[in-house]
Amino acid sequence: MIEIKDKNVWDNFVKSFPQRTFVNSWDWGEFRKSLGDKIWRMGLLKDGELESIFLASKVYAKKGNFLLLNHFPIIKESSVLEEVLFNIKKIAIKEKVSFVRIAPISNEPLDGFIDSSSRVFPTRSWVLDISTSEDEILSGMRKEYSRRIRKASRNKDIEVVISNNINDIDLFYSLMDTTSKRQGFSSFSKEYLKKEFDVFSLDNNIFLSLGYYKKRLVAGALVVLYSGKAFYHHGASEALSSTISVPQIVQWVAIKEAKRRGATTYDFWSIAPDDNPSHKWAGLTFFKKSFGGYAINYPNAKDLPMSKRYWLTYVFEKIKR
Repeated sequence: MIEIKDKNVWDNFVKSFPQRTFVNSWDWGEFRKSLGDKIWRMGLLKDGELESIFLASKVYAKKGNFLLLNHFPIIKESSVLEEVLFNIKKIAIKEKVSFVRIAPISNEPLDGFIDSSSRVFPTRSWVLDISTSEDEILSGMRKEYSRRIRKASRNKDIEVVISNNINDIDLFYSLMDTTSKRQGFSSFSKEYLKKEFDVFSLDNNIFLSLGYYKKRLVAGALVVLYSGKAFYHHGASEALSSTISVPQIVQWVAIKEAKRRGATTYDFWSIAPDDNPSHKWAGLTFFKKSFGGYAINYPNAKDLPMSKRYWLTYVFEKIKR
C-alpha cells in the first residue's frame, strides 16, 4: 500500500470508474482536511499498476472518533478488496477510533461490517442525462415543469444568476437555514458550505444558481462538478405559490450551466429510498423526479465496530433516526 501524493494520479484513476462521484475526488479530501479531519489517500499496487485507491477521513466527534470512507470501494478487481480492507483496519487500530464507517458505492461484500444505524448517507439518487439538446431535456420533463420553466423565463419579476462568488454563500446559507427550520431537518453550517465552495472553486468546479423574485432571493442551488458530472449537493427555497416557479427555473439554469461546463449528467443527489407518499422526502423526491431521469441505488452505510463505545453510538443513532 502506498500514499498517493499526486492529484493527477488520483483523479485519473477515479475517472476510469463510471460510478464515480465528487466525494471520490482529490478535492473532497482537501475539503475534509479543511474541516479538521486527518485524511489518508492510499493506493494498492500490483506489478507496478494501481489496482485500488481509498480516501479515509478521521472524523472527530463527541460520539467517538471514527474513520469515514465515502462511496467505497474504487477497485479494478474484487480480488484485492480483502487486502484493501486489511489496510483500512490497520489505520483504524493505529488511530484508536471507535469504528469505521463506509458509505458503499457498490454491493461488494465488506467482511466484518454490519448495517449502520445511521441513515445520513443517500441510498438513492436521481440522475438526469444532459448530454442531449436543451429541447430534448425539456421534452423529457413532466409537462407541468417544462411549462413552468418556459413561463418563468418570460417573467420579468424572476431573475436567475449563476455565481462563482464565495460571498454569496452568506445569502444562500440564510435561505437554507430558513428552509431547514421550516421543513424540520438539520442543515450544514455556513463554515461547511464556505469551505466546500472554497476548495472546489480552485478548479472552477462549483457554482451557485440563485433565483430572485422581485429582487428577493427565494431559491438556490449549490452544484459541484467532477469529471463530466454535475451534482446538486445543496438546495434551498422559500415556500412559494405554485404559480411562482423559481425553484424549477433555478434548476434549469443550473442544468444549462453544467452543460456549458462539460457535464453530461446532472445528479440531483438524494431522494426518498422508496415511493412512499408519506415519506418526509416525498415532496422533494417528486420535485427532482419531475425533471426526468432515472434512479441510482446505493447500499446502506456499513460500520465496523472497533471498541465497545461504538454500541453507544449505534443505539443513539437508531433512536435519533
